[in-house]
Amino acid sequence: MSRGDEDPLVLASDDAEALESRESPPPTTRRLPSLILEPAVFLVFFGRFLTDAAYQNQILYQTCVTVMKHNTTECQPFLGRDRGNSDDFKNIEPQVQGYAATIMMINAILESTIPAIVSLFLGPWSDKFGRRPILLSTYTGFLISASILIVLTQISAITNINPWWFLLSAVPSVFSGGTCALITVLYCHVSDVATESARAMRMVSMEAALGLGMMTGSMAGGYIYAAVGARTLFILVGSLITVALLYVIFLVPESLNPEDLQSESRIREFFRLDLVKNLVMTCCRKRENYDRAIIWMVMMSLTMCIFAMEGEGTVNYMFMQKQFDWTVTDYSVFNTSRIVIQVVGSIIAMVLLRRLLKVSIITMTMLAFACCVLEGTVRATAQYGQEMYLALVLGMMRGVMSPMCKAILSQLTPSSEIGKIFSVTTSLQSLSPLGAAPLYTAVYAATVSSYTGAFNFISVALYFLCYCFSATVFGMKKSMESNTAYQAFGS
Repeated sequence: MSRGDEDPLVLASDDAEALESRESPPPTTRRLPSLILEPAVFLVFFGRFLTDAAYQNQILYQTCVTVMKHNTTECQPFLGRDRGNSDDFKNIEPQVQGYAATIMMINAILESTIPAIVSLFLGPWSDKFGRRPILLSTYTGFLISASILIVLTQISAITNINPWWFLLSAVPSVFSGGTCALITVLYCHVSDVATESARAMRMVSMEAALGLGMMTGSMAGGYIYAAVGARTLFILVGSLITVALLYVIFLVPESLNPEDLQSESRIREFFRLDLVKNLVMTCCRKRENYDRAIIWMVMMSLTMCIFAMEGEGTVNYMFMQKQFDWTVTDYSVFNTSRIVIQVVGSIIAMVLLRRLLKVSIITMTMLAFACCVLEGTVRATAQYGQEMYLALVLGMMRGVMSPMCKAILSQLTPSSEIGKIFSVTTSLQSLSPLGAAPLYTAVYAATVSSYTGAFNFISVALYFLCYCFSATVFGMKKSMESNTAYQAFGS
């Protein structure tokens, strides 16, 4: 067994060497060894999610004092560091939250739609000019956004400002591709440098770094904000993103071979509409065997998973509060337990099933979707809070679902096209919440008095459809076992 397969989470240099031996470049193009990208991914997502509570509190407070014209004493609880129990606060709270919700909705739409469009250009562009420029631009965009947030918070500490100014902090990250472009290039990077035997594990480790960053950032953000305030918190976030950017600059070289990169004007090539046309043609063109059908089934499965998760996230708290009379603390404990169980489940699945029992990638995908169907069914029929934790245990393999799907895509797609495929996938995923939130909210509102958990059946249906897709891919793989590409994700 190769070193990269035994220990894929220590150094990416083994993966890079394997790539070099596959494509046999001349000695002059040999790249320097690099550390793995996961630490930089963890830092940037940890920093981004640290700001959530403080960012919303700043908008709420400025809405109260600037837009609604209330005094600072009445608005102080909106900073989130003191409880607002007075009658005056309770009277103004619905108005302030309603206005602030509009700002945050616009922010969410900006962060979903524009990066999804930009990513359609960035994916094909990175296939021609490399992954590293995209990594640097997205990290730089996040750093500039954090810097703007620091400046706005400093100004608001001196004088009150209109809360709409806080949308300015989203502009650099949004137009540099945002989370959508970053996730696209991360999985392109893994596909470039990982050997076929180590690729699934590297996908899982990347997903784990991303998920752990989100989880720890969300959990720690409130405590750090309460201890040091918004300005210091945003400075900390800027520092974390700076460290992540320096890590990428000095320790993560280009994952594509230099000889494969084109030398035309990078800026002029980026704004060419035929890149998007070529992207659509790449995704739709006829391929050998069943490759086109499999690629689209996997892409739609990934999109439906995000659709279900985003939709559930819109109404989960209201559902658990009404059905089980849970408090915010109960809900926080549940969310923490969910992530811990998913991480443990992913480790067990990869070590026991993938490493020891040699279960194929497509079989792992089927098992993950089956677990999601069971979890959703239990959630939909739950009458007691303990059943929600039973659902978490049944869905413990959920964490390997996305990495396994992306491993299948990377096995079936040539390296010159992987950026295009991942671009379309992440763009669809970024846009899916725009439809998920209204649908799940409407269903919950219509059934809240008769069957509170009915919305969970939407997720069950989506995950069952994903399972059917993966079962179809499994059947196709069985019928084409002589093909090396199908052997790769079938072993």
